[in-house]
Amino acid sequence: MPRRFQRAIQSDDEHSTPHTPRSPNHESHGRIEEWFEDHEDNIQVFLIEMNRKQISIPKVLRFSWLRAEGFESLFQQLKHQKLKSFLELSGKIYPDLVKVSFTNLEFKNDVLLSSIKGVQIEINKRAWKDVVGLKSRGVQVRKGETGAVLEFNKMQYYGQCLRNPAAEIKYFHVGLKVDQRLLAMIVTKIIVPHGSNHSTLNEGDLILMYYIQNNIQVDWIYMFRDHMLKAKRLTDFRLPYVVLMSKFIEYFGIDVEDELEESNGLLNHTSNQNLHKMGFLKVGNGWTTAGAVVGGAHDHEAGPSGVNQEEEPTVGPMDLIPYNPPDDRGPVYSHFI
Repeated sequence: MPRRFQRAIQSDDEHSTPHTPRSPNHESHGRIEEWFEDHEDNIQVFLIEMNRKQISIPKVLRFSWLRAEGFESLFQQLKHQKLKSFLELSGKIYPDLVKVSFTNLEFKNDVLLSSIKGVQIEINKRAWKDVVGLKSRGVQVRKGETGAVLEFNKMQYYGQCLRNPAAEIKYFHVGLKVDQRLLAMIVTKIIVPHGSNHSTLNEGDLILMYYIQNNIQVDWIYMFRDHMLKAKRLTDFRLPYVVLMSKFIEYFGIDVEDELEESNGLLNHTSNQNLHKMGFLKVGNGWTTAGAVVGGAHDHEAGPSGVNQEEEPTVGPMDLIPYNPPDDRGPVYSHFI
């Protein structure tokens, strides 16, 4: 009977739990040549660089939980982005094989390519759709490309997300309205997990939040692909999307017998406990901030998640550039025409 190495990964509420790199002297070291059957030249890269990287275990966001806790607006916005399957990803993780896949990862002809144990992995449009239900359509956003917004004003947008509009602009998660605080956590811990400094929002995070709130479709395949290549390139960057990559490993039929196996269990699911630790209180069918409850009444700091529906954030309009591509993807927006 094959051996399995299993352990549940636990995470705190504000940071992804890193997987501690193991020494190359671990008993799996003897199988390294098998992992790199057709990429033996990458073995040293794996031993010196990739095996030392930490992996970022993502939180799991259940859409049923969002709706049950009164986050109806956020539920609809994320549903519009077709992110349900991705955000609910959970299951087995193969840390060693994930690191092998990132070591061999390359980008050619608009497709991510890798290989493990001599099996070629081609993460094309069909694979994205089959594994996580995503299609390549929408705004293409990455560092230096703002997509639909001609001139994104991050200060203006961040200020509109604050509970206290007069508060100093510091781009922290703390101080945001309830829905925006939860969305910030989703963006920085699941969608584009940070390599470090999880408590501060950068311009890319804010742009994604703006698009999600305004139902501007993002090309998530483009986004995830770019983030994966960035994680491989930067030495101090944790490896993201390890559950997704493990799903691809299974999808392409890689033999996982006797491989190190972990799981992102129930403790990684976004829950009421996370909201309590953020300083929010459950009131009726929704959530509010601790400072918003005075003598049993709610002040104007209450969040939009079912407590004060009139407090939906007012997101100021920004100039958008509509662009209809010459294919069947439907209208998208682009900063570069």
